[in-house]
Order: sequence, then structure tokens, then C-alpha cells
Amino acid sequence: MKPEVTTYRYVRLGLLALLLALAIAIGIETVSDGWQASISAYYYTPAGPVFVAVMASVGVCLVALQGFTDAENVCLNLAGISAPMVAFVPSPERGESPDVAAITNNAATYLSVLAVGYLVVLAFVWRRVRRGGTVSVWSRIGLGSVALAWLVGVVWLLSDRSSFVARAHTLAATFTLLPFVFVVALNTDWGVRVIAREPVPSRTRFGRAYWVVLAGMFCVAIVFGVLHTWAYALLGLEIGVLVLFAAFWVLQSVDLIDPARDELTSDAARSARNAAPGGSGPSPR
Repeated sequence: MKPEVTTYRYVRLGLLALLLALAIAIGIETVSDGWQASISAYYYTPAGPVFVAVMASVGVCLVALQGFTDAENVCLNLAGISAPMVAFVPSPERGESPDVAAITNNAATYLSVLAVGYLVVLAFVWRRVRRGGTVSVWSRIGLGSVALAWLVGVVWLLSDRSSFVARAHTLAATFTLLPFVFVVALNTDWGVRVIAREPVPSRTRFGRAYWVVLAGMFCVAIVFGVLHTWAYALLGLEIGVLVLFAAFWVLQSVDLIDPARDELTSDAARSARNAAPGGSGPSPR
């Protein structure tokens, strides 16, 4: 099997491990001191360091992973660039005083790194275009969306720091969770043909299961929308969406494992080693 395929799968499994770590940290804290109003509220508890580490790492994983279609890739990237900001700008909680200096430092640092990364991506895109390549409509949407998100963050932070500290978390959390719904939809045959506008049908073996997950997400949104006055409605919504997305992620990971393709890539790698000078077998360890 090609190393890049193995790496891709490890990153996918790593994301599941991160979600599991967050669940365990929240579970331990809940047993000790009771439920919080939202997952973000655990930032102010002993589970806070795990929360920050998980959100930042999840962001890296989502940006690094390539979607099956350009449309899915855009959604993964939007969720990926939003997730770290959820951690760097904590939710305003009653009785808690936000550290404005820390939030400003963390947000400014992240936006600066995001700008550098964006310029690197633009350089690769420009190189592809100069060599005669094309940039799909969805890729253009993705580039424009990231640029807009960065611009909003910078202008907001510079012009109204108090508003940024109070409200940026909610906006970042929305654009972390909402793309998850679209990612699931984009893995159905309908999503591939109608939304992503790919000429070929989806390669999925779990089309019906993805529709069940998608329906579950909408049901969770409706139920907790009706129960919005309940103190733990937001927590229930977040947990419901994340659990369903984790279920989708497991299904998709299995879906992407194709034994026939794995055998072909292994044969290709073996042939390349044998063709190399002095290569007549497995590479030395």
C-alpha cells in the first residue's frame, strides 16, 4: 500500500481519537462536577486543556484531509479553519471573566498563520494555472470563503475587540458544526451529482446509511430547537451532531477502504522497488 494512503487513513483515525479524548475528558469532568451548558463551557473546567488541544488538532486534521469532491473539500476546510478559533476565543459564560489579552494574542497569532498558509495555497494554485491546469468552481468558492473569513476576523479583531471577545466564539462554532452536515450530504449519490456537480455517481456503499445520519442530524436540530429554553439544549445539540458525525466518519472510513485498490497500490509499490537499481525484493528495514 502506498505510504500516502496509509498516512491518509491514520489522519482519519486520528480525528476519531481526538473526538474520543474530548468525550472522555468531558465525561470525567461531568461525573466530578456535573453537566455544563455546552461543550465549550468545559473550557473553564479541568477539561479545558484537552478541549483546546482537541479543537486545534481537529482543525489541522480537517484541513489536511482531501475530500472526495471539491465541494466536500471546501466544507472540510471551512470547518477546519473555524475549529481552532472555537478554542482560542472561549465562550462567554456567566461568572467567568475572559482573558482579553490572551484571546487577542491567540486570535492574532492564528489569523497570521492562516494568512501565511493561504498565500502558500495561492502559490500552488497559480503554479497549476500557469501550467495549463484549471481551478474548479468549488475550489474558487473555497478560496473566496477562506479569504472572507480571514478578512472578517482581522477587521473585527482590530475594530471592536470587546465584541470579538464576546461573539467570535459563537460564529466560529457555527461554522465548525454546520459544514459537518453538508459533508454528510455530499457523500450521498444525490449530493455528488446535484450539489458537487460531479458527472459520475457516488462510489459509496453506504448511501442509505448516510441518509440516516443526515436525517438524524436534522432531527437533533429540530428537537433541541424546540427545547431551546432548556438549560442543556445547546449541549444536547452539540453532542448529538458530533456523535452522528463520528458515526458518519467511521462509515466513510470503512467505505473508502477498497481491498482491490489496496492490492493494486501494493503491487505498484512492489514493482517500483523491484525496478529500482539493485532492487529485487522488499526494501531493507
